[in-house]
Formats: sequence, C-alpha cells, structure tokens
Amino acid sequence: MPSFNLNSSENRAINCQLFENDSSSTILIIVSAMGVKQSFYKNFSEFAEASGISVITFDYSGIGNSLNGNIKNYRDSLYSWGNKDLETVIKYSIEKFPHHKKVIIGHSVGGQLIGLAPSSVHLDKMILISAQSGFWGFWKGFDKVKMFLNWYLLFPTLTYFIGYMPSKRFSKMENLPANVAKEWAKWCRNPNYLFDYFSEEKTFFNKIKCAATSISFDDDFFAPKKSVDWLSQKFQNVTLKRKHFFPNDFNVTKIGHFDLFKNNFKNSIWKFLLEEIKN
Repeated sequence: MPSFNLNSSENRAINCQLFENDSSSTILIIVSAMGVKQSFYKNFSEFAEASGISVITFDYSGIGNSLNGNIKNYRDSLYSWGNKDLETVIKYSIEKFPHHKKVIIGHSVGGQLIGLAPSSVHLDKMILISAQSGFWGFWKGFDKVKMFLNWYLLFPTLTYFIGYMPSKRFSKMENLPANVAKEWAKWCRNPNYLFDYFSEEKTFFNKIKCAATSISFDDDFFAPKKSVDWLSQKFQNVTLKRKHFFPNDFNVTKIGHFDLFKNNFKNSIWKFLLEEIKN
C-alpha cells in the first residue's frame, strides 16, 4: 500500500497509508490507540478495502513512521495529536475524496482525539471502539490503585528523568513524547478528564452531529464500561448507538482492548464493523 507524508501545521511529517478501493464510495479514517502504530490496523484495513471501502491510517507525530530523529526533540502534545495531526488527515481525506462518505474509527484514545479536530464536524459516521475516559476513578479494587500509581507516580517520574515515556520497556505501546505523556497523565488524574483544560471553543465534541456507534468489551481492562459510557455522552449531539459486548457473544474467552483487530475476528467483529461503516 502506498505510504506518504502529510505536513501538519507544526510542519511535522505525518506518515500515512492509503488502502484505496477504486470502486469505493466511502473513505474510512482509522485513529490509533495510544502508542499504537498504524501497522497494527493493516489487516483490518486490507479487509475493509477488499470489502469495498477505502481506508487511510496514520502515525501520530513522534510515533512509528512519524518519528524522525530523537523522540526527546518532539514537543507535540496529546492535544496537538488531535487538533493538528488528526485534523490534517481528516482535511486531506475530505479534499481527496470530496464525494465519498466520511467515516472514522477511533480506537481508545483515538476516539477521544476526534473531539479535538475541527474538521470532525464534517464526518458522516463515527465509530468509537473502547474510547473512554482514562480517569483512574473508573477502575475498581486493586486495579484502581494501579491506575492511580500510573498517573501520579510512574508516568510523571519516568518522563521527568528520561525525557520521554519509555513505554516499550514494560508494555506493547510505543515510547511517547514527553508532552504527550505528561498531558495524558494530567487528564487521567482529573474526574472531568480533558474537559477542564480547554474552553468549548477549543473542543468539538458538542459540534459533531453525525451518527455514532460506541463499542466496549466486558473484559477490557483499559476501558471499563462506565468510562466508555462517560465519554460517549460527551458527544451530546450525535445520534448514538451504544453496544457493550461479552467475549461469549463471539464464542471466545478473550477480546480485551486489542484482540478485536486480530484476524480471528474477521468473520465476527470485523463483519459487525463493516456493517456499521456501510450503514
């Protein structure tokens, strides 16, 4: 698939891949989870392309193929990932495919960032997958303690001493630019998450008026149902369909936060997503 760069308003090169179906009348934008490279969504993108949908994926600035040089030199914030990087990709998609239906999938933090991109108001359909508030109070028991320590101790300390968040050392995430890690931790310490830090003029959650489907999974550690419910309601003017699934709905024992994009869900969750994209 062709790979190309788009320049954001910060003059950063945002690396993208386009899976173009010549007969398609729909362009699907996939917005990655935190620290997840666009290549993670390659199999699903090829599946969608083969099913008559053109797809564009991208790496946030400082991640994957959009990381050039030392990550310590990146000053990008989590807000700029949505307001600039994602905004650049949405604008490109609108300009290149002016007559296509515009659909977006936001996975985890990707769903949060949709509300920070001005051009998101031009979307025709939004699909949120495990898109949640990261506030530690949504977790229970010892998991709540772990999340509290994550945002008050682990992230601030490592980022301060190392100059970026070395996520690769203890998780499947890519390393995060310092300002991204700091801002994420700040949001996750606040019961009102990101909404206490930006005026309504700087966010677009209430301005998006398209159809939307919000999906969560019961065994997803990173997105408790209540945290997904909370964020879904922040898109106050969409026509919302809310779906909460259990692994046994798909005759499996585990889905979690990431497994739904694996090939073994091609004939189940992927087909469900395909119908959501087309309808």
